Amino acid sequence: MIDSRQLDAFNDDYLSKLGSPVSPRYLAGPGDPRHITHALYAAGWTVHSDPLHPVIRMKSPDREHELVFKPSPHHFHGWWKVHSTLGDNWYASFSGDAPVEIIAGLTDALVRPTPDSASDDLASILAEQGWKHTADGDGGHKIVSPDRTTVAERRVSPSMGLCGWEVEVARNWGPYGPEGFLWRVALDSRAPGHVLNAMATALCDPAPVLRPRFEIDESPHLHVGREVGIGTRIVTAHRNRLAQASGYRPAPPTITTPTGPISPAAAPARRR
Repeated sequence: MIDSRQLDAFNDDYLSKLGSPVSPRYLAGPGDPRHITHALYAAGWTVHSDPLHPVIRMKSPDREHELVFKPSPHHFHGWWKVHSTLGDNWYASFSGDAPVEIIAGLTDALVRPTPDSASDDLASILAEQGWKHTADGDGGHKIVSPDRTTVAERRVSPSMGLCGWEVEVARNWGPYGPEGFLWRVALDSRAPGHVLNAMATALCDPAPVLRPRFEIDESPHLHVGREVGIGTRIVTAHRNRLAQASGYRPAPPTITTPTGPISPAAAPARRR
C-alpha cells in the first residue's frame, strides 16, 4: 500500500497550488504520473525497478501485465508502455504528453475484474460523443473529434491485414490541417476489447480535469475555467482514488496449518 511518507509528499506538492479545470481532457497536458502508479500500487501491483532510477517498472499481482514508465528527452517517444506477458502478448504505448487520466482509463481496466466477453466498441463509443466516424470498404476506420484536433484511426495493411488503433492529438486545427503535435497512443491489434473500450471512454469523457498554473497547454481549443485553489480537491480525489483501487487488491493467500495428532513419521525422535 501507499505509505504515509508518499502521501505526505503528494500533499506537499499540491496543497498550496492554484490551477483551473480544463477540457477536453485530451488537450489537458500530461498531469501527474502518480495518478497511475499510486493507483496500481494500491491495487496490488509490485515495483520491479530501482527506486533511485527514473524508470518505473510494475507488474500485476498475477504477473500477466507489466507497465513501464521511461521518461525521454523526446516527448513524442513512448514514455508509457503497457503489455501482457501471457496469452496474446498485446501492448499499448503512450507518448510523454499523454494525459494521465486517459492512460489510467486503460490501466484501471487491468485492475478491475475482466468481463466474460467484450467486443471492440471504440468507434461507437467515440461516435456517441459526437466524433465523426468514417469507414472504408476494407475494414479501416477514421474517427475525428468535434474540434478536429484528435484523430483515431485503424488502417488495413496489404501485408499485415487489420492493424491496431492509433490516436494522434494536435494542439490546433489550422487552414492546412493539424498543427502542433501533442501526443499519440498506439494500441496493438490484439488488445482486449474491454481495454480498448475503457481507454476510449476516458478519451472522450467531457468532464474537466484539474491542472496547476503553468502546466496548462495553450491550445485555442482548450477551455480553461476560473483559476482557484485546487490543492485540496486534487489531494482528496487522489486519496479517494487510492481507496477505490485498494478494493481490487487481491487477498493474501490463506496459510493452512495441519490439525490433529502428529503422525509417527513426523514426530521427533525420543531421546534416550
